[in-house]
Parts: sequence; structure tokens; C-alpha cells
Amino acid sequence: MPQYEGIRVSNEFINLCEAQLSLLFHDFVVQETAIYLTDNYHQEPKLIPIIVYPDSSRTSENNLLPSFSQTLINEGVIDVLDNTLEEQIFSEQEINSDASNQLVLPLMYEDIVFGLLATTRKNQSWQSHEILKIKEMAQTLAIARLLEQKQQVLETKYNNLQELQDLKNEHLDDFLHQLKNPLTAIRTFAKLLLRTILPDDPSHHTSQSIIRESDRLKDLITDFNQQWQRPHSNTVTLAGNQSTSFFLTEHIELLTKFDIIEVLIPIIETIEIIAAEKNIQIYRNLNNSLPLVISNQKALTEIINNLLENAVKYTPEKGSILIEIDINKNNLIQIKIFDTGYGIPLEDQAHIFERHYRGFQEAIQIKGSGLGLAIVKELCDKINLNITMISPYFWLQNQQYNGTQFCLTFMEK
Repeated sequence: MPQYEGIRVSNEFINLCEAQLSLLFHDFVVQETAIYLTDNYHQEPKLIPIIVYPDSSRTSENNLLPSFSQTLINEGVIDVLDNTLEEQIFSEQEINSDASNQLVLPLMYEDIVFGLLATTRKNQSWQSHEILKIKEMAQTLAIARLLEQKQQVLETKYNNLQELQDLKNEHLDDFLHQLKNPLTAIRTFAKLLLRTILPDDPSHHTSQSIIRESDRLKDLITDFNQQWQRPHSNTVTLAGNQSTSFFLTEHIELLTKFDIIEVLIPIIETIEIIAAEKNIQIYRNLNNSLPLVISNQKALTEIINNLLENAVKYTPEKGSILIEIDINKNNLIQIKIFDTGYGIPLEDQAHIFERHYRGFQEAIQIKGSGLGLAIVKELCDKINLNITMISPYFWLQNQQYNGTQFCLTFMEK
């Protein structure tokens, strides 16, 4: 976009100016016409010549009309603008012994002045119908300039946003890179510790859980790096079926057969350690004679982890959580998670799977991002796993709080 003493003007706007001035030149027999844009960002605005017709040179400092140049010297830019807004028509002036009629009109739209249109012709006064026609031209140019300025503002905002996004990307790259080192160290320490602990020692399970969760975190980082591909252009598009969650890799819908109990046990052992910090009792009711399930094991692990972590987070101290798996009356395998937590109010239930929605949970001042259940729902939809919720749900006698039940049903393919 060309620069005119600090003012950005597009080639499209210049072409429109040339077309309007060409019409003016041929229809009104003018000798010379010019378009000036005003730099109204300073206390003393400047009138900057953009185009003079029929002179084809656009950016010369001497591109002011001779008579108008003298007017600026005598009156000053502010006075010229004020006089123009009052729709004064400059009187005939003797310039180099030639009589000249000069007409100056503002490029104005919605009380905003973008510049001036100045034109001269000799030995012929301006008629009112001619002035009205030229005013229409001036307003057309003003509207075009307004639209152009709005576009320039949007481009500036976009560029600033792009710079901010690039900075965030760099910080994220650095964070993921630096995260690998302490993660590797934690995993190594846990393995060394595991070698010194007997299998019947309670700390043995804790060390195994540390290694297992370290592996889980490592896999999540790897998945994220695979998904986080920098675009090679400034245009970023999302496919219609592309997920907003990086857990959903391109292979998410590739399902395999596996033993669901073998997936559940390690997760439960880990959550038991976390729940013990709040004196929350974890109960199991697992049917060990279930057939193999057909699902995505990695996605299912994230779903159950999120649901159990939520259950612990929103269950007060000395509460209870039950994990149950069995076959329902329709011969479908179901995983149910019960808690004795605060429950989910009816007004929140329609929104619990929305990203960043917390509702009542925010009111009780429990920290969270409101993303866990949104990720769970998105993963369930991808692997054909139905999720339902009931709250309040009273499953223990003398239960103090409302409680909640989440149910996962493996649908037939």
C-alpha cells in the first residue's frame, strides 16, 4: 500500500480518485483538479496531495494547485478546513494575471472530514447544480476513504494478533521442550525407587503409579506436538471435522479389542492415592468376566481419568466414590462412577459439557478450568461411547450431599 507522507492509501482508492476526477475534467471543463487527504492525527493537521488531474505525478510536494497553495499560505490548513465545512466558495483571485474560479469541497461523511477536493476553471462561474454534482463525487470519495481506513484498522489488529500468537507459540514450544527434562528425571527416579521396594510394600504401588502417570504425560506431550503443526501461511483454516481438542488425534476412530478391567485397575490405583489426601474412600464393584470391549484405549483412559479426578475434586473430605462396571439389561457394557459430592444443580446440567463452563462449581470456590467434562464429551462422541449424568443421586444411606452419577455405555458398532 503506497505511503503519502505517513498516510497509507491503496491503489484501489487512487484508481477511484482518478476515475472521479476524469469525469469532473470532461463533464465540467475544469482546468485542474486535486484530491487532498488530511492528516488529522496532529494538533495542526496537514493537507497531503494524493492526486492532481490531469498531472499524472501524485506525490510531489509541489502538487498543490497554484491558487490553493496561496490560499493555504494565507489562511492556514485549519482555517481552510473550517471555511470549507461552512461551504464557502472561494472568490475569484488574480493568480499570475489570470482570473480563476476555485471550488473547494470537503470529503466528509458522518461529520468526519477525510480531506478536500479542490478544482479550478477559468472565466466560468460555478452553477448550483454543478456544485451539487461535485458534492456527490466528494461524498463518494469520503465513503471510500472511510471503508479503506476501517480495513486498515482491521489489518493492523490482525497483524498485532498474529504477532501475539507467534509469541505464544514460541513460549509454548519452549515450555514443552523444557517440560521433558524434569519429566524424564521423575520417571527415572521412580524406576530407581521401585527397584529398592519389595512388591508387598504399599510404596511399591505408589512408585508404579508415578511411572504410569509419567508415561501418560509423556504420551500427551507427544500427541500435542504431533497436532501442533505450524502453518506455513498466514491463513489458518479448520476442517469441518477437525476437533478443538489435541487429544483427538487423526487415529482416534481406530478401535481395538482389549480387556477393560486391565485399563481400569491402574487408573483406580492412582486415584486411590489422590483420594487418600482428602480421606475419600474409593470403592470398586467390577465384573471380572466381561467380554473384550471394542474402543480406543488411549481415549478411554483420558475419559475415565477426567471423570474420577472430577469426582475427587468435587467430593468433600471423608466422602465416598464408587467405580462400577457391568452389563446392563440391553447387554451393553457400562462403567458407572458415583460420588457423594455437592451434586450438579439443575440449571447447570444443560451446560456441563460446554468448554469453560463451571456454574455452581465456581460459586463454591473450587479451582478449575471448566474443560474436563468438555474433553470427556468430545472424546466420547469420537469413539461411540454414550455418556449420561444423574444429579442429585443418593446411593449411600445418610448421604450428606446430593451426589452425582456418570454412566459410560459402550454402544454397538
